[in-house]
Amino acid sequence: MHQSSIDKMQLFVNKYLNKKSSEELYILDLGSQNIGGSYRPIFNIPGWKYIGLDLEVGENVDILLRDPYRWNEISSNSVDVLISGQTLEHIQYFWLTILEIARVLKPGGLCCLIAPSTGYEHRYPLDCWRFYPDGMIALANFAQLEVLEAFTQWENENYNDGSNVWHDSVLIARKPLTFDKQCSDSMEIYTHLFEVLTPSGQLELYKFEVTNLKRALSSIDLELKQLKTQNMNLLLTHAKAIENIEKSFFWKLRTQWFLIKNLFIKLFAINLNESK
Repeated sequence: MHQSSIDKMQLFVNKYLNKKSSEELYILDLGSQNIGGSYRPIFNIPGWKYIGLDLEVGENVDILLRDPYRWNEISSNSVDVLISGQTLEHIQYFWLTILEIARVLKPGGLCCLIAPSTGYEHRYPLDCWRFYPDGMIALANFAQLEVLEAFTQWENENYNDGSNVWHDSVLIARKPLTFDKQCSDSMEIYTHLFEVLTPSGQLELYKFEVTNLKRALSSIDLELKQLKTQNMNLLLTHAKAIENIEKSFFWKLRTQWFLIKNLFIKLFAINLNESK
């Protein structure tokens, strides 16, 4: 576990969970085995229950999965927050994993997934994938999760532990309060996968993406209206300022000055003509 990954998870907690510090949260860490560090200290908050989930016995592992794609050990709609770092790249069929993540999350539950976009091969026991923001978004859309953030650390930052080799990608997503096509039990996951890959399933997936785009468009439209309102207020303020200036004593004095100035110019011109 490299430091940049730990820092990104801390940023997730600061932004999305700090207001929940007084609540009881069930937090599941997928791929939790401590290999050079873990996220557990970040979630060491009274009332928060951090559970480590992995396929192998080891330090920081509380629940051992028998099947990586059927989490029978975890109930549906039971997890407030699911986190995972440096795990997705090792999972052969990660699209099945995201469906299980969606299944176990409570409606409104959050997930934060961190995976490398670059870096050398590191097999635990496999190293299959690298992820970009578009890939993270596609993954969330596939499981019908709402994307809150998806980004990659493209630039090298101030780390001396080799963190910059990985250029982590991050997905922060939320399970909708109304969740269509959700697998109610992990044994239905392959049925759900088949549905998604059929024409009718694809239609449902596209409908979901269209809904997300409409939501984004609505947000942009609202921002545009706010900007128009701000612009109108600025124009009114500007007009009022000009009106106040024109009513001021100094403006009247300025006007009189120009009248007198023009009068002297005319008189000077008349005298000049008469002298000729």
